[in-house]
This record gives sequence, structure tokens and C-alpha cells, in this order.
Amino acid sequence: MNAHPDALHRVEVIEALEAIPSLDAHGELARLILAETALLVEKYRYVRRHDIPHIAELIGLYDVLWQEVEMVKAGRPKGLLNDR
Repeated sequence: MNAHPDALHRVEVIEALEAIPSLDAHGELARLILAETALLVEKYRYVRRHDIPHIAELIGLYDVLWQEVEMVKAGRPKGLLNDR
């Protein structure tokens, strides 16, 4: 049985990103990527999943990140952004 090409690509990308010791040096670029992700998430949030592959997963991940950002802004740092 062959793995789906998207799943293989996702694994390769995650492994490549994990090889970066810290994204701190790339903070501004990471913020720009997240800003564009936010725009995509809002634009495609209500599109049927089979019409736009990966959008549902992207929305879920973005929502988790946004919850973490809101907790930090509210002075309750915990979770993803506090695990560094």
C-alpha cells in the first residue's frame, strides 16, 4: 500500500522544520506567514472540505494557535507558546 503523497510531503516538511534549532531568528518571517495563514483560514473557513484540501486541518491548527495567543495576551501564559 502506498502512502498518500500529501502525507509524505507533510512528514518531510515537518522533519525539515524540526531540524531548525530555533525559529527566533526568523520571527518576522514566521509572523508574516502566520498573517497570511490567518487570511486563508478566514477566507476558506466555511468552504466544504472536499473542495479545498487541507483547509480543515489548517483551520484547526490556526484556531489552537490563536487560543494560545489570546491566553498570552490575557496574562495566562500556558500551552504551546509557553513551552519554549
